Formats: sequence, C-alpha cells, structure tokens
Amino acid sequence: MAEAFFAQAAPSAGGAPLDQLAVLAAVYWGGSAAVIATCVRYRRGKARPLRVAGRVVGRLFGLPGWSALPVAIATVGLLAAMWGGMWDIGYHIDQGRDTGPLGNPAHYPMLFGIFAAFAAGVLALGTADQRDRGPAWVLAGGGRRGPLGGALLAAAMLFALAALSLDDVWHRIYGQDVTLWSPTHFVFLFFGVLSVVGMLVLVQEGAEARAKRASAGVAGRDESRAVAPTLAGARRWARWFGAAQRATLLGGLLSGLELFLAEYDYGVPLYRQVWQPLVLALAAAFVLVAARAWVGRGAALGAATAYVAVRGSASLFAGAMGVHTPTLPLFFAEALAVEVVGSLLLSRRAVPAPTRTVGFGAVAGVVSAAAGFAAGYGWSRVAMPLPWTTALLPEGLLLALLGGCAGGVLGALFAASLRGALPRPALARAAFAGAAALAVGACVAASLRTVPDAVARVELRPVAGSSGEAYVVARLSPAAIAAQPNWLYVLAWQGRRDRVVAPMARAADGSYRSTSPVPLAGTWKAALRLNAGRVRGAVSLRLPADAGLDGSRRSLPVSFTRSQLERAMRDAAGAALPTAPVFTRAFVGDEWIFLREARDVPPWLWQAGLATVLGTWAAMALALALGLGRLGRRFEARGGMSSGARPAGRGQLRHAAAQAT
Repeated sequence: MAEAFFAQAAPSAGGAPLDQLAVLAAVYWGGSAAVIATCVRYRRGKARPLRVAGRVVGRLFGLPGWSALPVAIATVGLLAAMWGGMWDIGYHIDQGRDTGPLGNPAHYPMLFGIFAAFAAGVLALGTADQRDRGPAWVLAGGGRRGPLGGALLAAAMLFALAALSLDDVWHRIYGQDVTLWSPTHFVFLFFGVLSVVGMLVLVQEGAEARAKRASAGVAGRDESRAVAPTLAGARRWARWFGAAQRATLLGGLLSGLELFLAEYDYGVPLYRQVWQPLVLALAAAFVLVAARAWVGRGAALGAATAYVAVRGSASLFAGAMGVHTPTLPLFFAEALAVEVVGSLLLSRRAVPAPTRTVGFGAVAGVVSAAAGFAAGYGWSRVAMPLPWTTALLPEGLLLALLGGCAGGVLGALFAASLRGALPRPALARAAFAGAAALAVGACVAASLRTVPDAVARVELRPVAGSSGEAYVVARLSPAAIAAQPNWLYVLAWQGRRDRVVAPMARAADGSYRSTSPVPLAGTWKAALRLNAGRVRGAVSLRLPADAGLDGSRRSLPVSFTRSQLERAMRDAAGAALPTAPVFTRAFVGDEWIFLREARDVPPWLWQAGLATVLGTWAAMALALALGLGRLGRRFEARGGMSSGARPAGRGQLRHAAAQAT
C-alpha cells in the first residue's frame, strides 16, 4: 500500500507527483492568507481599492458592495472553472492521462476558478456591513456576523479545494478512474453547484439589505452621498437588471447541473442512456421552476437563454483549445412549459403564494419533463453524438417524468426559501422528503443494468491508403441482443486527436457495419459498444500497451471469452490487445475496457472509500436543505420579501435620496 501511495509514474496511473501537490498547496495557503489579511485591513478602514471596487460593482448591480463584488468575482471564477472543466474532459478523452495537476494546461483555469470563488466567499464574510445584518447571518469571527450566502460559497469552495487532495489520495489507493462519474469527481461537481446556490442566497440577502437601507433612508458605510443619485436613478433599470442578474445566475446553475452529463455530450458515456433524460428533466425542472417562482414571469426563458451562453461558451472554448467540441442539450421547451404552467396556475402576481408552491412545482415539473423529452428526442437526432431511439421511450420517459416532478417540487421549495415564504413546516418537510425519495428512487432504477450475454464475430476491412483505419463489420450472437438498441456504435478514443463515434448500421444479412472508418493504430483505443434497455457492455477491438500499468509487455489473446478477458485484465491491466483481420470476442462490462487503470483492491476498501465520499456528499446536501429551510423561516418571521428581491419602491427611493443629500 505504501509503495502504491508514493508511486509517481509519468503519466501517472495513480497519484500526482508530490512536488506538484506541494506547489499547489503553497499557492493556495498563501493566497488564503492574503485574502484574510485583506479582509482584516478592510475592517480597519483600509484596503481602499477593495472599497472602490465594491462601490462600483454595487452600483452596477443595485446591491451592497459586500454582496455584489463577491458575486462578480465568483461568477468569473466559476466560468473559468467550467471552461477548464470542459477542456479537461476533452483532453482526457483525446489525449489520455496527464502528469499531475500542474502538468495539464486544462487544469489551470479550473484551479484559478475554484480559488477565486473561495476568495469571493471569504470576502463576503469579511467585508459585510454589520448594519445590514440579516436574520440568517452566521458567525464570521471576531464577534461579527456575515451573510449566509457568503458562508455557503466559501464552504463549498473550501470543500472543493479539499477534494483536490482527496482525489489524489483516491487515485493512489484505487487507481485513476477515467470517468466523470467517480466519487471524488462528484464531490467537485456537487460543490460547484452548491457554490452557485450560495451566490443566489448572497444576492437575495443583498437585495433585502438594499431594501432595508432604502426604507430607513440609510446609505451603506462606504457609499456616502453617492448613494442618493444611485437610488434615485435605480428605479428606471434596477428591477429589470436585478431580474436579469438572477436569471443569469440560475442559467449558470443549470449549466453546472448539466455538466454531470458531459460524458454524454462528448459521446463517451459509461452509463446507460436512460440517465440522460432523467438528469436533464431533474435539473431543468429544479432550476426553471425556481426561476419562475423566485424571479417572476419570463425568468425561466431567461435562465434557459443564459444557460446557452454559459454552456455554449464552454464548448467553444474547449474546441478552441484543440480538443473535441462537445454538443449541448437545449432547455427552451422546458422553459416555455414552465412559463405556460405558471401563467395558468399562479395568480397575477409575479410569484406564487406559499400554499401554491408545491402544487405549482409538481405540475410544472411534470409538464416541463414531457415537453423536454419530446424536444430532446428531436434535438438528439440532429445534434447529439448518440441520438435517442424508440428503445428509450418506455423507461426513459417514465424516469424523466418522475425526475421532473421531483425537480419541480425541490425547485419551488428552493425559491420559497429565498423569498422567505415557505409553506407550513409539515407540508414543506413532507414535500422535500417525498421529492428527494422520488429522485433517489429514479436514480436507483437508472442504475440497474446487466452485461450482455453475447459474443461478436468481428471483421476488419482496411481502408486503402489510410494509416491503420478500417471499417468494422460485426455479427452478434444471439442476434436478438441488438434488435432494438439504445446505441450500437464503435468508439475510438485517446488517439491524440478528436475521438471517433461510428454508428453501426444493420445490413441485409443481419450483420452490422460501421458507417465510417475507425482508427486502429498508434495510441488509439477502440471498442464496440451496446446499450439495449438495461443491457450494457462492450467488445474491446484494440488496446495499446500501457507502460504505466502492470503487464505492459504482455499481449492478450486475439479471441477470448468474458471470463478469460476479465482474468487477463486483472492480472495484466497494461497488456496490449491486438487486432486481427477476423476475431471473436465476448461482451464485457465497459469498466473492464475504459477503467483499466482501476486497481484490484479488497472489496471492503472500495466500500469504505465510497461510504466516506458519499457520506460527505449526503451530509452537505442535508446541511444545505436545513440551511435553506432556516433562511426561509427567518425571512418569513419578518414578513419575507413577496417578490423575492425587488428593489425599493418610488417612495422609498425618494426618501433615501433626500436623507442622503
């Protein structure tokens, strides 16, 4: 175990080089100390550049500087992290493993973005004006309190930074997991999403503080007389601009949730296709229902538009960096469905009353899931690398509807907590528990799968004049295994250029032929992949020797059964799997081919690691739910903000301007 922990291969199949980790730790610790020192100077009346920046950004967004500036910094940081994340996923698909956190250029935007968002949360806590203290503020040291949103943002990014070390420890013990859906990668994604939730809460708290200032005629400590013209002119644009800001942040939240499906966007999913409509429906319903219920009319469409800008820019950035440009799903159908349901079920007010929250969320979630499934089916046929087929309809549609219902209820409760208008406690708790159980149940159903009990007789037909490319012709036995597949295609990856997705077309004689040639030389890996309902597996076509793994000087047999391949891969994961003009191979679980870096550790060690990571994830999810519940109840006790975050009215602005002058 000790040898595995301190091993440093290049490119490593285990942990990163320790010198890179030391450099990263020094930069982060030093940066954290600098941010804390800046906050201390700010509290002593110094740090003038920070004060000026807070005033400027605060005027722009119509919020106090302690809210507006951290949100702006975190927005830039999380955009950089998302761009780097999409680049990193494409890098690993096209290039393979890297040599550590500092050996992959895609990591630099991610590392910067995570720390920038963490620093933003600390700044929100350290620069908050104590006269703006809200009912849900938390202890921030030195007898001071800070906004709950800042605490959520800082805590989320602190855990994300800690997950960097946890991810390396995981790799050293269990081997690298070349998939987005691994426990430690889930930690990154979850806390990235949680950071956006913290930003939304911070915006809400800033809006309430601004309204309280206006009603009391009090300027912020650092705004002086300049607040008067700002407040006097805010009425013309602040409400629209504030709504646009909130819709944009919600679009960013939707982008973060959709990032869980990045493997599907690249055409290399390691899980069943049914996950795609389920997660899309769950994420869309949660965010779009929250947008409509919190911000008001048109916010769902605004969030869907902002999502395209954020997520689309990340795809274009990845392509510009030389990796495959991933596609992206659209959410306009879901947004339109939510807006229609909102116009029918809600009163003429912009947001629902507490008693209507759960009902609106459930109905809007189901309708948006149905509309999204229909639109997604058509969009996938045009733009997605793995189009949806009729094989997805029974189970995929049902799970999408369940996910939409759960997401809609959770989104409505989230919006209600931000507005301080939660339903009565018994109803809110029952709705949350029911929606969470529904979402978990749908995910459990999507996780069910079996490995195909089938073999493939493969014939490779070389392309004349090419360098190792060939058409793949496969005859499956039994033939019925692919009678109605979700997907049947050849994937070639890690060839130092764009991955290749070649669908298999059925011929008149019952065989299948790839619709495009597949590279089978150099560093290319290739596999024939099948998903038919709950059946999912692959036939390995070619695996080059991997010097970073055991047995790299050995070769696997050309033809084999499932048990033979599993035994050989367990003993020599780095062995080469050669091609031949004709061979017969059995289907195996995808993980034997795509996760060959995984180490054969005792089952109890896997279980302990999974329990630790998932326990942390579940605890933070529960803490988030409790925190939002507390936020909603505390606002409600003071009457809440019926419109979520509306700027002060005409009389309040006039009074505040007069007082300030």
